[in-house]
Amino acid sequence: MAGFQDIVEIQQSMTVNNRRTIGQQVSRSGQLRVAQYLTSVPWVFTITPHEYLYYPQVRNIIQAIDNLDRLSQQAITFQSDNLKWFTAMQGTATSATLASTPPTNSQTLALSSNGTFKAGDFIEVGGYVYKVTEDSAGSVVNIHRPIIGSPTAGATVTMGNAVSFNVVAEQCPTYTLMPMTNGAFVKWDSPFVFRENIAN
Repeated sequence: MAGFQDIVEIQQSMTVNNRRTIGQQVSRSGQLRVAQYLTSVPWVFTITPHEYLYYPQVRNIIQAIDNLDRLSQQAITFQSDNLKWFTAMQGTATSATLASTPPTNSQTLALSSNGTFKAGDFIEVGGYVYKVTEDSAGSVVNIHRPIIGSPTAGATVTMGNAVSFNVVAEQCPTYTLMPMTNGAFVKWDSPFVFRENIAN
């Protein structure tokens, strides 16, 4: 499907933000106070697309982006040969399910899996993607943010290159056409910013 996925594929660079919301305050005595705020920690991808795309070849992509605009969501993946290094599994697991229903806001998942997980591996539960925070033998996995929604025991755990992120364009840049023979080059005025759409 043309649209946001095409921009991900033709990226010049990508900034990934999946950091927790942390507050820091320095007291009058100079002591640092730190607090974590419990949030859903949405994924945010800032994508700089390649400049000078040839308009006659990409106008269908531009139209698909205009159709989506900042209103509609689209799933993006990193399955292509150019991008699969980002979400590729480093652990040995190839299949897994939830062994039990996780408590609300849990950051630990009990799994029934056929292998191991490595820190940084991507897993998807109930339509939301999480990163594994430390190496695991596969029965218990710690994740980078609280579980979203109410997945139950037996739910399938998708992993590695099979995960997908449902995103909305928080920032959808406009473009300038720079005429040349029989067409024009496309120049974007800013990066695309895709934020995960969290419905729960």
